[in-house]
Amino acid sequence: MERIIDNFEIIIMNKGTMHIQQDDEKYEIGEGDLLLLEPGRKHKGYDYSDKGTSFYWAHFYCNDLNAMYDHTDAMPELSIAQNNPYFNGLSSSILIPTLSKNLNLDRINVLFRQLLHLSQSTYYTSQSVNYILTSLLIEITEQVILTFNTSIGETIQKEDILSQILQWIKIHITQNISLQNVAYEFNFTKEYLARYFKKRMGMSMQEYINYLRVSNAKQLLCNSNLNIKEIAHELGFIDEKYFLKLFKKYENLTPKQFRNAYNMTFLNNV
Repeated sequence: MERIIDNFEIIIMNKGTMHIQQDDEKYEIGEGDLLLLEPGRKHKGYDYSDKGTSFYWAHFYCNDLNAMYDHTDAMPELSIAQNNPYFNGLSSSILIPTLSKNLNLDRINVLFRQLLHLSQSTYYTSQSVNYILTSLLIEITEQVILTFNTSIGETIQKEDILSQILQWIKIHITQNISLQNVAYEFNFTKEYLARYFKKRMGMSMQEYINYLRVSNAKQLLCNSNLNIKEIAHELGFIDEKYFLKLFKKYENLTPKQFRNAYNMTFLNNV
């Protein structure tokens, strides 16, 4: 059967092998594989599947802006997302590969069963179906990012240097470190290191240091009895007021408000 549809279709294989053609591209997908079929393109099967072959499928529309990227175009952003836990460039996006191999089916199976249950139930709102489908697509995105091979198109040496830089920053985060300190340590010019870091991490080095310090501050606020001034000193801030301003900028809460909110959550969970 040939067809052209006006929506996206996602297929995830549970068992067996399926043979699907999209325009002139042929795909052979097996257990744990995912295939995304695009709207406006011709789809057809080009061979028979064995008896017992099973798969999940779902059609969906994308009302917001969407685009198809070549693998090489997607690599830089995926690499940043994998290396930098503070990078939020993908926070409002879902990335679905045209073809992905060897997904972890455990969580996907649970979400797909929930999706099937809700789609066949008499829930008063269809938003519940949209919610689970979005959760499923987010899970797929997370798996793609976690398994992405950052070494493609990059030299091992560059990756090693990046990991060394990040480790050095982490070790010295309680000191008053700067781009100049790191450039000197790794024998780079400030200008080259600034460009390299921004390209690889999606933010400036100072932004990364700020995120790391605020993250460490949150840990101390939640898991220590240190007062705000002591925490600022512990993290290498010379000016306590600057620490307060920085924390408020990244968390939209003062350190005291954050600690109080955490304590309330902790008490409610006891």
